[in-house]
Amino acid sequence: MNEVVITTLVTAMTTIGGYLLGKRKSNAETDTIVISNVKELLGVYSNTINDLKNEIKELKDKIDKYEEQIDNMSLEIHQLRKELKKNASV
Repeated sequence: MNEVVITTLVTAMTTIGGYLLGKRKSNAETDTIVISNVKELLGVYSNTINDLKNEIKELKDKIDKYEEQIDNMSLEIHQLRKELKKNASV
């Protein structure tokens, strides 16, 4: 009878120990997978951010070009109105 109890206890302890160690290993593997996925996402987001920065720079350059064109056209309009007034008064 004593041997049955000892065998049962050893089996139970082995089962519990195996479960706990297996769970720990499983959690470690899950953490590794999660870390890998996060690194991959960071790479994707980093590329997206760089693409958006480049696009913003291009758009700012276009805006600067258009502002310069507007300034030149405004100056030209001002000069033409001045000339028109001068010619109208002659």
